[in-house]
Amino acid sequence: MPELPEVQTVLDGLSQAIRGRKILDIECYYPGTLRLAGNLPDPLYPRQAESFRRRGKYMIIGLSGGLSLIIHLRMTGKLVYDPTPGEVLAHERARIKLERDEAVHFIDIRTFGKLQLCRTDELGQYLPNLGVEPLEPGFTAEYLRDALSGKKAPIKNALLDQRIVAGLGNIYVCEALYRAGISPLRGSGSLKLKELKAIVKESRLVLAEALAVGGTSISDYRRIDDKTGEFQHFLQVYQKQECPKGHPLENIKQAGRGTWWCPLCQK
Repeated sequence: MPELPEVQTVLDGLSQAIRGRKILDIECYYPGTLRLAGNLPDPLYPRQAESFRRRGKYMIIGLSGGLSLIIHLRMTGKLVYDPTPGEVLAHERARIKLERDEAVHFIDIRTFGKLQLCRTDELGQYLPNLGVEPLEPGFTAEYLRDALSGKKAPIKNALLDQRIVAGLGNIYVCEALYRAGISPLRGSGSLKLKELKAIVKESRLVLAEALAVGGTSISDYRRIDDKTGEFQHFLQVYQKQECPKGHPLENIKQAGRGTWWCPLCQK
């Protein structure tokens, strides 16, 4: 699933490609991919794409006339800008049709991704309860201490909980915990403030590094130009056999997701 760096990279590309442009229609080719709130005005289009922001793993495009389009890529979704669109593509689930006969394809092999059109003043009804953003000032060791107090769940699972930290995902939590020297098996409530500070620091650093190179492409993720990100070349533990110090890594399942970690480097 695309995580914060991937979603932000796609959003930035989308903003560059269509900001200020008119959306003439959104065509849906797979049932349930495009959801429309029940109180939308008629006619729906055209609408100008005015603002672009991210909340967790959700992209929110503010449209003229008080509407918003929420895009959630989920596991395999991708957006591809196309100045010369033709027939419906393989696995294309929806298409954002633009002026000048251009388009943005929403391609999703697993079909879990969603587009939600709603009134901007009702956005809160269509977004889940999300925690603090890891690149914003509110993400601090003190915040984590309070949020994790008394919790027995492993720290890896807790950091993946979007109600605690919005946008962190499996790849970057594995990487941040390795850099911080913290075992993913540690109980959340057992971590000292010094250890939480290390998690905050390394989470910020690894996210910033991934953003600088367009995110991580391991399977389906692509940028808006359908090219891959580059951070997969800089991963230290995720899907690796050895850590940078040459120690064998362990690979276990936590909450149904793979965890790569070094028992010697991570305490």
